[in-house]
Amino acid sequence: MNIKNKRGQSTVEYILLVTAVVAVMIAFSTGNNSILPTTLNSAWSSASNSIGVESNQLASSYALSNAVFNGTPPYSVPVAP
Repeated sequence: MNIKNKRGQSTVEYILLVTAVVAVMIAFSTGNNSILPTTLNSAWSSASNSIGVESNQLASSYALSNAVFNGTPPYSVPVAP
């Protein structure tokens, strides 16, 4: 038997693959000793901490550049820790 159009076969394979991935995610996200929620929480907190540090550095840099452009000496501008 010769199949001329494999589009239907590819679609079914894709749906089975997505279903398998979703099933694995559900298996890892449920239960008392699940790894996924703990890992996601630590990843989110790490990312938010990094964003906070970078935004503080950007604000400090912006304040220093404005002080220089306004003619104020940079030592009079408080530097963020």
